[in-house]
Amino acid sequence: MLIAFFDFETTGLDRNQDRVTEVGAILYTTGYKRVVMAESFFVDSEMPIPKIVTEKTKITNGMIEKFGLTSPDALAKLQNYFDMAEAISGKNIIEFDNPFYENWCLREKEEPIRKQYIDLETDLIDVEPKHLGYMAADAGFLNPFPHAALADAWTALRLFELNMDKYGLEKVIERAKSPRVCLQAKVTFDTNYQAKERKYRWEPDRKVWYKICKEPDVAIEAKEAPFDVAKIDMIPTH
Repeated sequence: MLIAFFDFETTGLDRNQDRVTEVGAILYTTGYKRVVMAESFFVDSEMPIPKIVTEKTKITNGMIEKFGLTSPDALAKLQNYFDMAEAISGKNIIEFDNPFYENWCLREKEEPIRKQYIDLETDLIDVEPKHLGYMAADAGFLNPFPHAALADAWTALRLFELNMDKYGLEKVIERAKSPRVCLQAKVTFDTNYQAKERKYRWEPDRKVWYKICKEPDVAIEAKEAPFDVAKIDMIPTH
């Protein structure tokens, strides 16, 4: 099976207003357990990078001006990876990277390539979703260049490979194919700390504590949580 792992660095967090500044892409074969293609490239979207973002990613406007590909050329490179792959994977790609990708395609009048997603945020078996660097440390290795797109994509690949080795590719794919579910924590103001402890997030518009998980996790969460849970409509990503 060919899987495309990818990661974006961006000018900010707004999928509509911000732009991709760096792409890391890897094509990996599960049969041979080898990377067959890998590259990173900057994207010149003609949008200035805020100073606070540069402090985090170390990507400067000067780097983009000197090394960045045009937006259409960069997207074409990424599309090539997705086109060859049977599945697309990365950390938090459904909520973050993929919305950026689809809006990028929309701006360039390109059709998004949609394959089976394997999102490490929810699809690894018996792995707690955390900051990518912490997940790597828990697994016994380090990401040497955090917030560099290719290094983050490599880290995601290694986490996937370790999970595949332990549980088998079929089980990982089976989990990836299971539906995503939005759970509400039934807590009060006095007990909302319990939701925080179990990694629920506050949605101010709907005034709920919620968590995105997979269908097989619902019964486990209902049993282990010190509060009642209920399925609710999926909360859109921002």
